[in-house]
Amino acid sequence: MGEEGLVHFQWIDRTNNAVEDDQIVFPDEAVFEKVNQSSGRVYILKFNTDDRKFMFWMQEPNADGDSQLCSLANYHMNQPLEFLGEEEPDASAPLQVSEDMVEDDISSRAGNLVVPNFSADVTSEVSSSSGPVKLEDLQRILSNIGPADIAGDPDGGLGLGDILKPELIMPLIETLQLEEHLTSYLPEGQWTPEDILELLQSPPFRQQVDSFTYVLKTGQIDLTQFGIDPSKYNFTVLSFLEALEDSVSKTLDSQESRQDDKDLRSQSCNRNDHMDES
Repeated sequence: MGEEGLVHFQWIDRTNNAVEDDQIVFPDEAVFEKVNQSSGRVYILKFNTDDRKFMFWMQEPNADGDSQLCSLANYHMNQPLEFLGEEEPDASAPLQVSEDMVEDDISSRAGNLVVPNFSADVTSEVSSSSGPVKLEDLQRILSNIGPADIAGDPDGGLGLGDILKPELIMPLIETLQLEEHLTSYLPEGQWTPEDILELLQSPPFRQQVDSFTYVLKTGQIDLTQFGIDPSKYNFTVLSFLEALEDSVSKTLDSQESRQDDKDLRSQSCNRNDHMDES
């Protein structure tokens, strides 16, 4: 489980302990199973909510425990979020469920998922760790908050990922020269508008945006760290953006007020200089 409280399915290269692939998985969303068509120890992670598929091979030297590892992977992936962190099953004891039963149960429950209705421009492209995270990734995250939560969602399913689309950000970058204002928040170096757009579409960034949207909507975040008074705003995307807008407006008003005071002092000094000369 990651620091944000979500389940991560990670493929780690044991030779250098580097994370080669990292997928956030919600209950009833995916199944991990052996590829029977292969003679080797090849396994596949298949998502039920879209057509993403990821192939893996077992790194354990002994193949005797492959079935147990596969069952444990499915068990942890499909634990309800509210039960995460509770007592885990003994990995040495056989689970009282077969892989076929796990897959059948997951498939049957996946058919009952309630998916919010997004705009028609949602694509059906396969998202992978090397490509940009698609809108359906945000869709599946919001869908896992729960049918009751979605039905009463004041945002109507809106996520921060919807606002950070390239077609919405690019005009702002071109007209407002946002790269100048964002420099202090970016790694050192020269950042062009194209570089910023590439960053906004990168899988790690999109994944963090999706995770932030989730914790925001579920109230698992301290708004005071952003200078936001929780008593004045709700835990919704729209309310969060409204709070940021109010904060920026106050900052601009304060800057304008200081500039006006500076101009008045300057004018007063100029008048005094003219009086001295006369």
